[in-house]
Amino acid sequence: MTLTNKNELVRQIEAYGLKEKLANVAKRNEQRRPFRHLPKQFYKGILIGNIAIVPKRANGTRFVYVIADMVKATILYDSINLKQTAIIVAHNIADGNEPPTEILEHDIHFASQLFNITNAKRMWKIARREDNEEDEEVFLQKLQHAHDLADEYKAKIQQIFSSTFST
Repeated sequence: MTLTNKNELVRQIEAYGLKEKLANVAKRNEQRRPFRHLPKQFYKGILIGNIAIVPKRANGTRFVYVIADMVKATILYDSINLKQTAIIVAHNIADGNEPPTEILEHDIHFASQLFNITNAKRMWKIARREDNEEDEEVFLQKLQHAHDLADEYKAKIQQIFSSTFST
């Protein structure tokens, strides 16, 4: 856009009295956002301010998220299990706030249930190979219980995420 076009646009905005209205719209939009920094995609992950969220393969097809300060070149969190948790934590750090401990605790409990799922599945397969129906049923119940708890913690994290970023 050339200088004359910019001047013409500014003149029209002022002539129609839109300067104050546009400023109010921008101010309302800024107030609606829960955090100052807008996320940017980069080739390794997501950048929020100076804080990077980078996925790291954990096991199989599962990823965990590493949160690092790009200016200080330090890793702040090494294994966040859910992307929603990583995003909230990174936003809080970028804004100079402490990450909410509640969501970090839910993420830890979620990871614990993932371990329980893996363990119960392994034990269920062993019982199945040995034709031990009683143990097979016990480990199947443990597996179901671990899945239910993991879903519960994931739902709590998703609820916090949704309430944080809803408009």
